Amino acid sequence: MSPASAYPSRRKVEERAVTVVITGAAGNAGQAVIRLVAGAGYPVRMADVAPPPPDVAALGEFVRCDTRTPSDVWAAVRGAAAVVHLAAWHSGHRPPVSDATIFAVNVDGTFNVLEACRAAGVRALVFASSMAYGWRSVYSVTKVLGEELCRTYREMTGASVAVLRYHAFVPGPYLDYGVRLLRNGVDRSDVAAATLAALRAVDAGRVELFRTIVHTDHGMPPNVVEDFKNLGPEWCERHVPGAVALLERYGLAEKLPEKVEQHDLSEAARVLDWRPAVGFIHFVRDLAARDGRGEHVRALRVPGELPRQPLQPLPTAEPEPGRR
Repeated sequence: MSPASAYPSRRKVEERAVTVVITGAAGNAGQAVIRLVAGAGYPVRMADVAPPPPDVAALGEFVRCDTRTPSDVWAAVRGAAAVVHLAAWHSGHRPPVSDATIFAVNVDGTFNVLEACRAAGVRALVFASSMAYGWRSVYSVTKVLGEELCRTYREMTGASVAVLRYHAFVPGPYLDYGVRLLRNGVDRSDVAAATLAALRAVDAGRVELFRTIVHTDHGMPPNVVEDFKNLGPEWCERHVPGAVALLERYGLAEKLPEKVEQHDLSEAARVLDWRPAVGFIHFVRDLAARDGRGEHVRALRVPGELPRQPLQPLPTAEPEPGRR
């Protein structure tokens, strides 16, 4: 990383600032994260190339920021106590963006954010990585490089850093959202809750460098997870009477995966005190309620999040037959 002198000079801050900067503020994740972070009492500075919707913008200060421009990033980060770096392009954006743009925003932009953080003395950082982390595409590689830059930031500054590998929560059709939860999907509200939990952990200095996956937990017994195509509908029926017919009616039965994608989230629960709250059974309950009201759910679109309503607790994972 380049010397801090590459950035505008600043007076030494004698008292610890409390402002949290959230990059990518106008994005799908940014809006949900801002609502939770501001609601938790943190003063928020929103940074993006355009402001979020008015109801979100009213929750804090907005600073126009293109992370590819160091002076923009400096203005956004100056005086902050913590940074939640969400700004990124991914290959699923519509309309699509070029690999060159993805690399510039995700890698150069992250470098600029971390350089500004180092110059400003930011000691708490949350970085939005992705389940796509790897070498399958330019986007995947940008997340590898982004995580390595965060690790370097931790080594160079001693800051508290949390890296969150989000699973998919893109806006789209309601029915597609439901089935995605069984594969690589996660509810946007769980993404926001995990991010707030990570912010609290780094703000308190409870972690050094912590990485976790942000995914869904359905509370299913292991045999249902492994053979969901055959055992899943019956499991849903036990929790939501009429579920089998409902899945058939909306063409979802044929889209169910053979096996549910499931990850060990125990470290996130232990370190961050975070657990996902929304699972497939919540979607089925919501679908049943909407079907009962005669709603045209085939036309419903959601922002990667179950429409807001009180949620019942997740089912308790049941033992496999013979293991009671």
